[in-house]
Amino acid sequence: MNVRHAELLELVRQRGYVSIESMATRFSVSTQTIRRDIQSLCDMKLLERHHGGAGLPPASDALAYTSRKVRNARQKQLIGKLVAAEIPNGASLFIDIGTTTEAVAKALVDHRDLRIVTNHIAVAVALSERTDFQITLAGGVVRKRDQAVTGEATVEFLENFKVSFGIFGIGAIDDEGELLDYDYRDVQVSKTAMANARKRFVVMDRTKFNGDAMVRVANIADFDALFTDGEPPPRIREILLASNVRLLTPESR
Repeated sequence: MNVRHAELLELVRQRGYVSIESMATRFSVSTQTIRRDIQSLCDMKLLERHHGGAGLPPASDALAYTSRKVRNARQKQLIGKLVAAEIPNGASLFIDIGTTTEAVAKALVDHRDLRIVTNHIAVAVALSERTDFQITLAGGVVRKRDQAVTGEATVEFLENFKVSFGIFGIGAIDDEGELLDYDYRDVQVSKTAMANARKRFVVMDRTKFNGDAMVRVANIADFDALFTDGEPPPRIREILLASNVRLLTPESR
């Protein structure tokens, strides 16, 4: 394993997925070189190929999710509290998959009479201690690595619900305000839930600014508020202001 292989592997461990295009740019090499690097790491059972990129093999995925949950945990807790302050008792809401949305769920346990729809088993478990909460877990295929429920059945299931608030995590946001993620199937689920939420909140820690995810979810202008743990880049700030999207950070409270 050479130095670039080691750095590439570490990036996948941090992010869960990397695209070939973004890694070619990062390392200033051709896409063919990155494909060969990925194949070498796959041959060593360290990576698994995906369309347009690579991720961790199934045995490593659960550990990767746990690592992401621990990383920036304090910031995610603060984001969770910010979101919880915007949700009234008795509200209906959808909570998406992800480590930051899981932190939001944990921050909601002191609310009353919430009605929650989610495709994240960890979210349902975190909220299940409240007997006055109505929790609906979407049907579909369970992905063991992060306890997500996804696929066409999940999309069809969510088409039957209309909620007051939708809380969504993302993989990255680019300098044009495009919200991006890694898995096409997850994005279809998110888009369906977004279409059926009266208010849409996006939650993310600052490491997601200018990340390398490549599947388009939506634009930040399509949301009512962005919750994050620090000031966004100037271009994102301009888009938020122009689109009347609220920005909420720990410093803004």
